[in-house]
Order: sequence, then structure tokens, then C-alpha cells
Amino acid sequence: MNMKYTKVISILLVVLITVVAAGCSGGEEQQGNDNTPKTVTYVTHSDPMVFWDPAETWAIEIVALQNIYEPLVRIDPMNDNEFIPVLATEWKSSDDGLKWEFKLREGVKFHSGKELTADIAARSLKRTIDLGKGAAYIWDGVKEINAKDDNTLEFVLERPLPMLYIVSSAYGSYIYDPDLERDWYYEGNADGTGPYKLNDYSKDSEVILEKFQDYWGGWNQDQFDYAIVKIVPESATRRQLLVRGEADIVEQMPLEDVEALKSDDNILISDITSYQQLYAFLNTQKAPLDNKYVRQALSYLMPYQDIVDHVMLGSATQARGVIPPNLWGHGKDLMQYNYDLDKAKELLAQGGYPDGGFKLLYTYTAGDKNEQKVGELFKDALSKVNIDMEIRGMTVDSKYDLAKATDPNDRQDITMLYWWPDNVDPQGYMYSQFRTEKEVGFNFGYYSNPEVDRLIDEAIAISGTSIEEATEKYIEAQEIILDEAPAIHLYCENYVRPYRKDLKGYADNPAYPNAVFFYELSR
Repeated sequence: MNMKYTKVISILLVVLITVVAAGCSGGEEQQGNDNTPKTVTYVTHSDPMVFWDPAETWAIEIVALQNIYEPLVRIDPMNDNEFIPVLATEWKSSDDGLKWEFKLREGVKFHSGKELTADIAARSLKRTIDLGKGAAYIWDGVKEINAKDDNTLEFVLERPLPMLYIVSSAYGSYIYDPDLERDWYYEGNADGTGPYKLNDYSKDSEVILEKFQDYWGGWNQDQFDYAIVKIVPESATRRQLLVRGEADIVEQMPLEDVEALKSDDNILISDITSYQQLYAFLNTQKAPLDNKYVRQALSYLMPYQDIVDHVMLGSATQARGVIPPNLWGHGKDLMQYNYDLDKAKELLAQGGYPDGGFKLLYTYTAGDKNEQKVGELFKDALSKVNIDMEIRGMTVDSKYDLAKATDPNDRQDITMLYWWPDNVDPQGYMYSQFRTEKEVGFNFGYYSNPEVDRLIDEAIAISGTSIEEATEKYIEAQEIILDEAPAIHLYCENYVRPYRKDLKGYADNPAYPNAVFFYELSR
């Protein structure tokens, strides 16, 4: 087969974020004393460490793990059609697209001191596939992963795949030591090749990362010695930490607070279009939401425009279908629910509940003010048709435990979930949230429709050769999903994040949502 190498200039990774850690004062004092460890602090509202195993990771732990582990390549934050070499320095594909080779960077070490080889890389990705957790489905269609020599990794495919998007995925693409046991990870351990290694973790408090001295990219004196991911549920406290210079960047803050911070000369605001959508999943296996007409009624009772205007202050657009508007697979002509009290009453009567009269449990991640406010507005709308809804803020762990209870009747009625891409591809939105699951992953509507499954599978199968045909399949599947209403599609949001003006090198990369690439930062 004739192969042609694609070489890319080695750009150092991208980043974002942070702030001053416990035990360190402000940024100016750190800068003035060369002997003081330089620390950056990133404040988030909930504990990010849901999954520890790099083969299983599939949630907000991306914030820390993207600094500990690395993929072969990474998507350029300025252009999602360009790729930055990370553990691979160059790559080539066969003319028929069925073979890909990646040349690995030489001299790369794990935090344990073990040296990276193609055999280790191949076995780590095979382990991810065999474990079948998290985003392992992104490798569907990969037939073989081989180490051709110490530094050459080969992928043999069943069909053409968008391999650069797969190997740069935010989840499921990490290279790690495959000889470590899963239990070892879940004891709170990590061993990657990234610029930072795990120093300490305190549940619901903080994750402390320390620079890895032998990192292949090297270090300069302006980079941070420590990076802290600090968990602060109270939004007012997050704001105070930022204003006082005890935090460098805040992952989420109520938008009215962000507006107020615009007058602070020490604060800058990042505002970029994201791929992140918010969904309210309806328990399709539990009465009364096992009734399609009731689910449709609730979809007409959600006050979408009030949420966009008064919760998101215009920094979001109402969702139209499952897939966000800036990603292929989106259907710009798909039907869109709007607030319609009369239509909701009509559907409730059709479903056998003309007088409402039932109660619902709405769960959200404690500390997320946007999800809380959505719940409050929704509760008020539901009261107009005699439906009572309890709003319950929960830790991430407890919310997921409830959502995955064995008996569907023990689960919540409605739960809130943000979705962002595993890679820049609609597959994750459709496959992970709306395809039939044997074991609950992130299909929190517990939705199952064989026709939707077929359309999703067909779209995935042809996406490597025809995005246009795959888009048609995805749109057809979304039409069915919208009619059956296993979820309420709320909005696609901008990432609006305040950060300290003296923080240098900050850049948000929506392909790695909420991730903090600390290596690029300085003060």
C-alpha cells in the first residue's frame, strides 16, 4: 500500500486555568520570590474524580486527568480540523484508509520511570477496548492494534474511520501502563506521561498535581510547580476566592456574578462557543413518565426562553435535537418544543392525567446554580398543571448511584446531565445517551428503541466515508427521539469563565471540555 506521511510542527500542548493554592498567598508574591513554588488554582463546584481508571474515565475527571495522561495527538484549540503532536510525532494512512501508522515520540517516561514503547501503547489501548467501559466504543471498527517496532504503532481497521479524531478523543484515548491493576487506580493512584503527576487527593476538597520533572516537553522557570483543582460548592465563595486572588480561574459561576466581575480590572472573562448541551432525562421505565404523552407534556412545560434569558443571560441557545448546532449531525430543521401550557394540558389528558396530581423527583449536581435555577423555573411551570416536583441537589457520586439503582422505580424521575463530545463527532451524543444499554452508563432516560439503535449504528458505520449520509441517519434518529421524548433538550451553552488578568497563556479548548492544561500557563 502506498502511504504518505503527514507531519505536523510540534506545538506544545494547549491549556487553561487556575489559582493560588492553600499555603500560598497571591500571584504577585509568588512571582517576587523565585524560591517559592509557583502554584495555580482552578476552582470547580463539584469533586471531579468520578472515574480513576484511564480506560474508564468518562466524566468531569477530565479536568485533572488531561494533565496526568496523554493521547497520541490533540485537537488544536484554534482549529478543530488541525492536530497537535503529543505522544505521536507523525502519522500516515494507507490509500484505502484501512491502515494507520503513528511514530511515537522517543524518550517518553511514565511518572513511575518506565519508558513508553509501542508495545505498551498498543496494550493500553487494547485494555481500554477489552474493558469496554466509558468511551471504549470510539474504537469500534478497529480490528488490530500492533507494535511494529519500539516506536511504531499500527492500527488495522475494518472500515475507514476518522482516526485522528479517535486518537485525540477527550476520553478513551489515553496511553497508560496496561500492567497496573484497576483496583490500584481506584485506590486513588495515577501513572501517566503527562506534565503533572498526582500529588494528593482529598475527596470533595482538592486534587493536587505536581510537575513531573522528567516530562518530555521540558520545563522553564515561569511554569507552575503545582496545580490545584479546588472543590468549592458555594458560588459566592468561588467568586470571593477569585476576587481576592486566591483562585486563578473559576470553572462555573452564576452569570449575574460574571457580569458584576466585568468591572473588576483584575479579572478577564473568557466567552467561547462550546459543544456542551444540557439535558433533563426522564425515567421512561417508571410511572408516570413511562407514558409518552406525559413526557411530551413535560417537554411543553419547560420554560426554555426564560431559562436562556434569565438563567444563562443570553449566553446559550435553545437546543434543537440531541446534537449541538456547531457539530455535524445537527438538524437545523428538526422540531423544537416550546413552552405551551394548553398543549401540555391536552397531552396530560391524552396520557390519562387530566388533573396532574403526581409528584416527581428532580436531581441535579449540588453547587451547579444553573441546574438549580432550571429546576426552580420548571417546578413553577409544573405547578400550573398540579404536578409537584422535589428539587434535590446531590453530590456527583450519590446522583449517579441513584440513577443506576437496580430497580427503575428506585431511581429519580428527572435528572440533569451535561453532554460534551468524547471526540469532535456526534457519536457520543447519540450512542451514549440514547442507544439501548445492557448496563446503565449515561442513558439516564433508560430509553430503548431498536429503530433508533439501527440508525445510530448505521451512521457510525458510514461516518468514516460519508459525513453527509451519516448526518441523514442521525437526523432520522433524532426525529424519533424528539417524538418519544426520553429527555428534554434545554440549551447549548457558551463557556463563560472568569480568570485573573495576570494569568498568562490561558486558552479554552472546547474539544476538551472543562479541561485545565496547566503546562501552558504562567503568571
